[in-house]
Amino acid sequence: MPIALPKELTAGQTEPVPELLQPYENFPKKITGPTVWQAEDFRSRPDLWQRQWTPELIQQLEEAFDKFEASGKTLPEINKSTFPLPTEVVEFLSSIRQEVVNGQGFILIEGLPVADWPVFKSAAIYLAIGTIFGNTLSQNGKGHVLGHVKVGISCLYIGMVSIADEDRTSARQYFHCDAADIVGLLCLHKALEGGESDVVSSHNLWNTLQAERPDVAELLAKPNWYFDRKGEVSEGQKPWVQRASQGGWKRPFPDSANEKRGGIQVNDQEETCPLDAE
Repeated sequence: MPIALPKELTAGQTEPVPELLQPYENFPKKITGPTVWQAEDFRSRPDLWQRQWTPELIQQLEEAFDKFEASGKTLPEINKSTFPLPTEVVEFLSSIRQEVVNGQGFILIEGLPVADWPVFKSAAIYLAIGTIFGNTLSQNGKGHVLGHVKVGISCLYIGMVSIADEDRTSARQYFHCDAADIVGLLCLHKALEGGESDVVSSHNLWNTLQAERPDVAELLAKPNWYFDRKGEVSEGQKPWVQRASQGGWKRPFPDSANEKRGGIQVNDQEETCPLDAE
């Protein structure tokens, strides 16, 4: 589930805002703070990156879901007003959001009894959880606000990377950034093998480039890179986006009511939420 800043709909991946682009010379030579880390900092400290749903919090989630279900609203209609969460749940998630946005950037939350819930209930609660982190946005031309990662058969591979349906393959996917401020994953069925997610500190990566290959850092910071829209093009758009490969050291907008970036809805396709992969 991708999350970003508010706007009703997007009309495709957005181009950079020229007046907000910064030249390489304005980028920091070295970034410091909690966003800079290495794997060794966390391997022996699960308390730094793991959280647990308590039985009390789970009960509150289920009671909130019962009220939402009784309202008759659909999954794409979920927001803070249509699916309000209890104060204790909001406080729990808000503390995690702080670590995700201003800290190390990732957290593992365990304990949701999804094996006991129908898919609709898991999807609804998951979308409600996301409202505390931001606003959901579509992630493909069909307007899906919730994608299902499953192995499919319609994939085309180059090496080990799927270039067709990246959420329908068991092939390895290399490090990448999705078009959202925050991305969440909810495991409904544990894989027999594999399925691990890797994360990296992009700020530590930037520091390494600046120290060892500043020429590469400068090249990545220039908006001269072309990214394929993979056929998800709204009317009047080019089939690609031109922007920097390295996005910089901070988000281009403050964490407030600004237009969201990313999203790949095509021609204002209505947001939908399938209960299985399409």
